Amino acid sequence: MSFWKTFGFHTVSQIDTLLEGEFTLEQLLDEEEILQETKSQNKKLIGFLTIQDTLRKLLFYITKEPVDGSDNKRRLKYPLLSCEILSSEVFAIFDAFYQPDNRVLLDDLYGFLEQDAPLNPLLASYTSRVAAVLFQKKPAETMLYLKEKDHIIPQFIKHLGNASIMDLLLKIIGHDDAAENATTLEWLCKSQFISSLVHKFEPSLPVEVLENASQALVDIISVSANSTNSPLIAQLESEELLQVLFNYMLSSGLNQPLLHGVTVLIELLRRHRRERNDDLAQLEELATPLKLTLANLDKFLALLNQPSDATVTLPGVGTIPPLGFHKLKIVDLFSMLVHSNFKCIDDELVKKNVISTLLDLFFSYHWNNFLHSTVEHMIQFILQGQNEDLKVKLLTDCNLLGRISAASRGNDEDCSKPKGLRRGYMGFLTLISQSIINLGPSNPAVEQILANDEQWQKYVKGALAAVREKESRTLGGYAPNEFHDEDLDDDFEQGAQDFMNKRNFSLDDDDDDADEANCMEQVDHLEDDDDDDDDDDNEDSDDDSDEGAELAAQVQEKMQASPTTDPDDDELEIPPMRTASSPAAPVEAAAQPPTPVVLDFAQFDAFLEPMDTSKPEQPPTQ
Repeated sequence: MSFWKTFGFHTVSQIDTLLEGEFTLEQLLDEEEILQETKSQNKKLIGFLTIQDTLRKLLFYITKEPVDGSDNKRRLKYPLLSCEILSSEVFAIFDAFYQPDNRVLLDDLYGFLEQDAPLNPLLASYTSRVAAVLFQKKPAETMLYLKEKDHIIPQFIKHLGNASIMDLLLKIIGHDDAAENATTLEWLCKSQFISSLVHKFEPSLPVEVLENASQALVDIISVSANSTNSPLIAQLESEELLQVLFNYMLSSGLNQPLLHGVTVLIELLRRHRRERNDDLAQLEELATPLKLTLANLDKFLALLNQPSDATVTLPGVGTIPPLGFHKLKIVDLFSMLVHSNFKCIDDELVKKNVISTLLDLFFSYHWNNFLHSTVEHMIQFILQGQNEDLKVKLLTDCNLLGRISAASRGNDEDCSKPKGLRRGYMGFLTLISQSIINLGPSNPAVEQILANDEQWQKYVKGALAAVREKESRTLGGYAPNEFHDEDLDDDFEQGAQDFMNKRNFSLDDDDDDADEANCMEQVDHLEDDDDDDDDDDNEDSDDDSDEGAELAAQVQEKMQASPTTDPDDDELEIPPMRTASSPAAPVEAAAQPPTPVVLDFAQFDAFLEPMDTSKPEQPPTQ
C-alpha cells in the first residue's frame, strides 16, 4: 500500500474506477499510476495482471515487432510498460509463469529466440530482462524448462552477436547453485554448446560474435575453475576442438580470431600452472593446451615479429610504430607459459629465443607500459622462482645485464638533448636491477656473473646508485611514517609535570590519599576565588553604572548650555537629550518643534577628550 492509502489520505484512483467496470489492458497502460499501483500490489490490479490472457498480451508487446505505421504507444510505450510490469518485484506474477496450465507463457517468452537474426535490439533488451528476472527468482524451475527444450542452445548461439541475449546466456551458465551446476554443465555438453562456440571464431563472422563467443568460453572456464572433471572443460581441451581453435587463430594473421582466441587459450593455460617448479614432467606428458601451444611457438613468434606500417603520434615524442593489441596478447601468452612453472617449458622457450624476443620488444618500445609491465612481471617471476638454470640463462644467454647497461646509457643521451625525456621503461629497469642485486648473495653463480661484468658494475655504482639515492630521499624532509614526533610527547609530559608540581600533585601511586586531600583543598580554594571574583565583578558593575549615569548627565548639561548657531554653518545639529530622570514634556508642547542645539566638531571633541582618560588607548582593529 502507498503512504496515502495507509494513512487514509487518498482518493479513489482512476485505475480502481476502471477495474470496477469494463476495460482493456491498453486502457490500464495509458494510466499514469499503473506502475505505482502494480508495485504497491493493488489486489484487483494484480488479480487482472496474473490472468493468462493478460500476461500473454504483455509478452506480445515485448516479443513481437510492431507493424509498419504503428503509433508511438505500440512501438515504445506499451513495450516499456509491459517490461516494467513483468520484471517488477511482484511474486504473484512470477508464480503465474510457472503454473502447470501456464507453460505457454514461457513458450512465448523464449520463442523470441526463434526469430531470424538480427533481433530488434530494444525488444531483445526487454525480453532478456524479463527472462533474467524470472531465472533469478525461479532458477530451478527455469532450468527444468530450458532442459526440456531441444533446440534452445542453438537458438542462443544463433543470436550470439546480440549483447542482451549474450548476457542472459552468461547468467544461465554462471548460475552458482551447486546442486544444479553439475546437471547444467552436462546439459550444455550434450547440446554441443562448446563446439558451437569454438566454430564462432571463423574470421568471416562479425566482431561482436567473436567477442561474445570468447567471453562465453572464458566464463565457462571460470565457472569450472575448481572442478577437475568438468565435462565442458574436457570437451574444450580435447585435441580436436583445440586444433580447430588454433587453425582459426593462426590462419588469418593479426586479426580478431587471434586476439580473442589467445584470450581463451590463456585462461586454459592458467588451469595448469604449478605452485612450484616441476622439473620432472616431460613435454609429451603435458596437458593438451600446453602441448599444442608449444607446438605452435614458431607461428606465434612469426606473428610477433611481423612488421607493421602503422604509426602513432605521442606528444613530445613524435611519430613511433605501435605494438598493437594483437602482439601484446601474444606477449601475455608467452608470459603465461613462463608462469606455468614447468622446467621443460622454460627450456623450450629459451631454445626458441622466446625470452630474448620479449626483451627485444621491451627495449624497442620505449613508451608501451603495458608491454613493460608484462615483461617485468615475467622477469621477476624468473628471478624469484626455483629454476636456477633459467636465472643464469636470463643474465647470460639473453644478455639482460648488457641490455640494461646499454639502455641506461641511451637514456642519459636522450635526457641530455634539448627537451629530452626519460625513457618510459626506466622505472621498470630500476626494479629489475634491484631484484638482480638482491639475488646475488643467495646465488653464487649469479654473484660471479655480476662481479665479472664491468659495464654492469659501472651502471650499479653510477646511474642506478644516483636513482636509488634520489628515490630514497624523504619528501618534505620526513617520511610519512615519521609524522609522530617524540619531542611533542616530551613537551606534553613536561607540561603535565609542571602543572602537577604547581598544584602540589604527585604522580606516585603511593600518595593517592595525599593527592585526594590536596585536590579537594585546591578545589575549595578555586571556589573561594570564584566567589571573590563574583563580588568584585558586582562592585565594578555598580561603579560602572554610577559613572555612566554621571557622564550622561554632564553631556546633557553641556549640550543644553551651548548657543544656537545658524543651521547653514558646517556644524552638527543634535536634538536635546532627555534622561530617565528628566520630566516628560507636556502633551501640548509635543506639537512645538524642539530648539536644535548645535555643537561643532571642535567643541564635541574637546568635550569628549577628558571622558576617556581612565583607560589606555587601544590599537585599531585590523
